[in-house]
Amino acid sequence: MQKPNFKFLNKTKMKKYIVIICFLVASYSTKAQEVNSEKMEKDLKVAQTVLKSLVNNNQTNHWNSGKSNNEARYVEGFGVIIPLPANSSYVYNFSPELPSMPDISGVVIRSLEAVENLELFIDGDDDKREENASKKAMSEAERAERVVERAERAVERAERAAEMEVRRAEIQARQKELEARAQTIVGRANFQVLRMDSLNEVNNESKIENIKSFLLEYGHLISQLKDDEKILVMEKADRARFYYGTNGMEDLKRGKLSAEITMKDIRAFQNGKISREEAESRIKINKGDEIKPLAKDLVLMQSIFNRLYQSDLSETYYLESKMPYEQIDGLGVIFYMDVVSSIGTGKDLWKVPTQKKENLSQADRDALIKDMYPKFEAGLKENILEYGQTVSSLANDEQLIFKVSITKCTDCGIPKTLEVQVSGKTLKALKAGSITEKDALNQLTVKKGELQ
Repeated sequence: MQKPNFKFLNKTKMKKYIVIICFLVASYSTKAQEVNSEKMEKDLKVAQTVLKSLVNNNQTNHWNSGKSNNEARYVEGFGVIIPLPANSSYVYNFSPELPSMPDISGVVIRSLEAVENLELFIDGDDDKREENASKKAMSEAERAERVVERAERAVERAERAAEMEVRRAEIQARQKELEARAQTIVGRANFQVLRMDSLNEVNNESKIENIKSFLLEYGHLISQLKDDEKILVMEKADRARFYYGTNGMEDLKRGKLSAEITMKDIRAFQNGKISREEAESRIKINKGDEIKPLAKDLVLMQSIFNRLYQSDLSETYYLESKMPYEQIDGLGVIFYMDVVSSIGTGKDLWKVPTQKKENLSQADRDALIKDMYPKFEAGLKENILEYGQTVSSLANDEQLIFKVSITKCTDCGIPKTLEVQVSGKTLKALKAGSITEKDALNQLTVKKGELQ
């Protein structure tokens, strides 16, 4: 092909060639910036192995990395999130003061006195009946004998009363002994808690230093990250997910470390443009002392989805449990959905609640589950856009992400996982009417896991 002679081109043609060249360069740049998912996955596994080794001081008793939530992952536009195990020696909500022990001695004594009074009442009643029945018939000798018997009973009652006083003293002494032992236990427990707190503080400082070393010396191994993307190392609770949005789960956020830095700063340090001291100052460390509750509009959305995907409302898959969430500054919020489809009712028999079908064979069950997947995916996207418009707390560059674990269906050809992501900017534009729902659907980022 003959090359154009630019010397003899007029200005109009020259401009046309410049536009074409710029377009080709832009297209090449866009393709060059696409993330190679296989290389990214490999880089993340290597990086996580390095971090584990540093934090655990090269020990082999690393935390269980078999759970999918413990794997490092890349979020486009944000960067990489690498989980760090939480220290299992933390103790929360320990009360250094035990409530005073109830005094049970009075209860015991009153019970004994009730028995004694009952005996006195019975004895007195028997005496009165016997006296009335034989008052005239008794001889003087018999009356004398009765008096002796009464005297003996009185002595016995006095002896029992003395025994009760001894028992009362013994019970009160035992009470004091138990209280003293309880205080001793509390004192020892307090010492252990203070000791663990001190050890945890030392361990945390050491852990922070190791994380800093990882970020600055090995962070560049994740080579595909853009300059404005970051690496976030974050502790996670010993739960199935990061954090749960149910009552009582806020405490799980306490004591969880996180550290983050942009790739621009990592590369600047690697290229010698900034000192290590300057690079470390750019690492944002959060010791997890503060709790940032989920915004009310996001709590409402979480509640809506928890209800929408119950078996009585959903027409496809439904939630196995309530949706936990993960909130990360600068990224947004991730909701986790574990959806199921059926219940085993016998040997190779299934029930699909959302379809109100029972006694399905394995083959019929699988065929039905496979057919439901496209409808589930489409419905999830529509619900995210519809109810996502109620969310106003997300910044334009923050994301609303749903990570879904799909019901098991062997050889059905449906994905094991599904991830749907939408930006705060898209949701606000849709609410304002500046884009259509079709436009918003095209702006969703959808990622599917391997087929099952």
